[in-house]
Amino acid sequence: MWYDPIFRVATIDGRNVWCKRHYKVRDGKVPGTFRLSVLDNGVISNEFWTIGGVADDLSWIVFHYSGAASKVGQRYIGGLVCTPDGALPPPEKEAEIWEALERVRIQPWELYVVDNDPNNPGAIAAGPPPTTYYRDDVLKARSELAK
Repeated sequence: MWYDPIFRVATIDGRNVWCKRHYKVRDGKVPGTFRLSVLDNGVISNEFWTIGGVADDLSWIVFHYSGAASKVGQRYIGGLVCTPDGALPPPEKEAEIWEALERVRIQPWELYVVDNDPNNPGAIAAGPPPTTYYRDDVLKARSELAK
């Protein structure tokens, strides 16, 4: 399985640019765990992801990850609260989400909001996201196999 995120970042010189990654995903030994690996600027990073919690209606999910790029001596940890549309979950879900974050030892104050609004100045400056970057290759390969 593959995970191909496309995300906007602010560079240290103040520009907004789109980045892409191509992660290989393998199931972990325990259900709800995953091993991801990615080649990023010539360095391989290996990550271990867990699901900290998920709403019964799938309106949100909490992920925790820890990773390392051992060749350059880098280690990191992090977490995500994800929703289907990228918006913040409603306030009435806050207690459940805080519990899920606590299970993976993330404090709410460690998180920050990612502004997914395509009309914000950073998104406008970056231009449209390259959302077909990986999909075009997949569709091309499928059509060639179908011939």
